Amino acid sequence: MKHWFHRAPTPPRVRREPRVVPRADAMPRFGRAASTLPPDARDGLRPYVPPPGVRGVGALAMDRALSGVHDWAGDGLGDGDGAFGDALGFVGYPLLAQMMQRAEFRKPVEVIAREATREWIRITTPETDAPDDALLARMTQLRTEMRRLRVREVLRRQVIHALGFGLGHVWPDMGQPLSSAGQGAPLVIGPNGIARGAIRRFLNVEPLWTTPDSYNADMPLRPDYFCPRAWWVQGTLVDASRLFSMVPFEVSDIFKPAFNFGGPSLTQMLRTYVHNFLRTRQSVSDLVSNFATKVLKTDMAGAMGDEDGPAQVDTDSLTGRVEAMNAYQSNHGTFVIDRTHEDFAIVATPLSGLSELQAQSQEFMASIPGIPLVKLFGIQPAGLNASSDGEIRVFYDEITAFQEAHIAPVLDRMFRMVQLHLWGEVDPRLDFAFVPLWQMDDAQRADIDHARARIDALRAAAGVAPMKGKT
Repeated sequence: MKHWFHRAPTPPRVRREPRVVPRADAMPRFGRAASTLPPDARDGLRPYVPPPGVRGVGALAMDRALSGVHDWAGDGLGDGDGAFGDALGFVGYPLLAQMMQRAEFRKPVEVIAREATREWIRITTPETDAPDDALLARMTQLRTEMRRLRVREVLRRQVIHALGFGLGHVWPDMGQPLSSAGQGAPLVIGPNGIARGAIRRFLNVEPLWTTPDSYNADMPLRPDYFCPRAWWVQGTLVDASRLFSMVPFEVSDIFKPAFNFGGPSLTQMLRTYVHNFLRTRQSVSDLVSNFATKVLKTDMAGAMGDEDGPAQVDTDSLTGRVEAMNAYQSNHGTFVIDRTHEDFAIVATPLSGLSELQAQSQEFMASIPGIPLVKLFGIQPAGLNASSDGEIRVFYDEITAFQEAHIAPVLDRMFRMVQLHLWGEVDPRLDFAFVPLWQMDDAQRADIDHARARIDALRAAAGVAPMKGKT
């Protein structure tokens, strides 16, 4: 018989477990999780494909036969992310341009380019001959014309392109038509190739807008083996002699087509170290902002139980209490807890050593380009009598070697072209030399002058003639 005066038992409520809702706008912070790199490392070693419009209409690319060779070379590189992170393949100019927008990639490139052209050059003459008035006038005229043509600024930007993209071009505007007929003829740097007043300007061309037309790839004994004979510049065929190229980091011949006949850029070499620093920096920042965790020890099955059901935690009540405690936490707030069944504690994460870890990851970024920390980040060395003079002098030696290896070949051609542009000839008495970056200050010069004066006085007292050219 049915009991009319008794209610049916209420079924227990379904337990509602707290869960974390993922953010819809969560984006990967680091390049390793981004999908900008090809998944296959062999894609970065196949011949470079320029954007539409760079290669002329009807031009035939003769590099399909090399695709099998580059696939064979890329078989042992593993996944694309690791290979591209180690600069073993070409990531493409669009990604390199995006990377150059970050200060961590841009600053090393700017520092090297600025230091390599900061003190610039001095026009020299043979030491055996004293320059006459006519030669001094020519030196002044040459210096003025190079300033008008912005040779120094053009070379600085070429270094930025070469380090940022792996390849930099300088194009001399000689007044010829901007067509394949006008730019396809070879440029002869001599009296028969450059007339007086022919140079209009020197222009930087980003490598994105260039691609080689033809090159020899079957006979290593030929002088044009893997050397482009001409370049396509936005559909215009330009002879190779009209583009002054700079490649700071050359690659093997088998990889030159993949890098657009350039090389790996400094930004790509820094990619792994920069991303490690960004990951460390963000981890340290997150840890500092959440280094203390508040712990509330309570009887979750009793005091927070659901009165209408069996002993289980009412997550709404628990969440509400935690939110109330978080809302009132301050130096003027008060937490009210049960003295027998509850306890409150703060668990703090040790922060010792975080600064050393972050500084070490930052130093790795400076070790690849070889730039002292005080030059790259403005960080002074710590410790008693600590000085960066030794590191700066080593860095200046590296810059001098960079100038002689990469800037001097391009500058020599421009130097002779400006002379032909001014006088119709190249003066064999004129040359250039880079001004040393490391220079003495006034105190050091005074000490040297004082030492030389003492030596001259001793030599005069001994009846010995003073040293010529040393006073």
